[in-house]
Amino acid sequence: MEELIKVTTKGDTQVVSARELYKGLEIKRRFSAWVSDNFKDFIEDVDFTSVRKSTEVKNNGGIQIRELQDYAITISMAKELCMMSHTELGKEYRKYFLELERKWNDPKEVVKRGYAILQNENKQLKIENGILKPKADKYDRYLSNKGLITITEIAKEYGMSGRELNKFLHDKRIIFKKGDKWFVYQRYANDGLVGYEIYMPEDREIRRTLKWTTKGEQFIRNILEDEGIKPVLERPSQMMIEEPQEEYDGDYYTASEIAYKLYLPKGAELLIGKLANEYRLKPVFSDSNKYCRRVVDEYGRETWQYTALGARVIEELIEKMEV
Repeated sequence: MEELIKVTTKGDTQVVSARELYKGLEIKRRFSAWVSDNFKDFIEDVDFTSVRKSTEVKNNGGIQIRELQDYAITISMAKELCMMSHTELGKEYRKYFLELERKWNDPKEVVKRGYAILQNENKQLKIENGILKPKADKYDRYLSNKGLITITEIAKEYGMSGRELNKFLHDKRIIFKKGDKWFVYQRYANDGLVGYEIYMPEDREIRRTLKWTTKGEQFIRNILEDEGIKPVLERPSQMMIEEPQEEYDGDYYTASEIAYKLYLPKGAELLIGKLANEYRLKPVFSDSNKYCRRVVDEYGRETWQYTALGARVIEELIEKMEV
């Protein structure tokens, strides 16, 4: 198909010039008026970014360089603008953008981009303590991804729900919620981590769903790994933490109280905290589980308190160590 408008790549996202689309659609209104009327339903730094465009203008027989306001808009936004024009030209451009998306999401092209991302970021597989196979499987899955992936699909490999993983990313100030929709913060908006699946049924509100690119999926995996959170299949089998089925109403014990009960020397509460981390007794995506709860005092200081079950698990672990 002949190129109707120049398409460039920004991160892992295809974008086009709003001015070029404006000219291609043969809009009769001024560019600024068209932008004012049509861009209000889109989100800056998600669907479009502001740019300056240099152009030559004849002035008194000479040539003057002027800078014009322009916008780099995503292919998804360009498709919607074409539909909103309600013209035959709009239909023609929309078909063109649909074809671009089809080629962009072709599995072979996705794999090529995946390898390029790994190469550019210098991510190489290393044999460390015999764990090459799990890492290789993880990267194979990363490269074989055929398009955008939902947060739920990523979360289930870690034994979580999509809601829990969204909360984790929100706490890390990676995503924020506006209404009932999630968006990435501006500092990540141009990194090619996400895409927005957009559905525009007739006479209904535009639906916009945040999904993650292959690069975004790996970005999440790296953050989880930095926090010591592994996929379920890669975790030690000795202890799997489950959320409580019913609310605990018994006593709670601090690490100092447990150490005192076990006649441990001063400073042993540090050992208890280390064991709780190592055996994943502490909750990660909530404030409590059946072993432990997070408590924040009026000064914002965070401490941990253990249930009777949590205290008993710690006692058994310490006895095995023959402390």
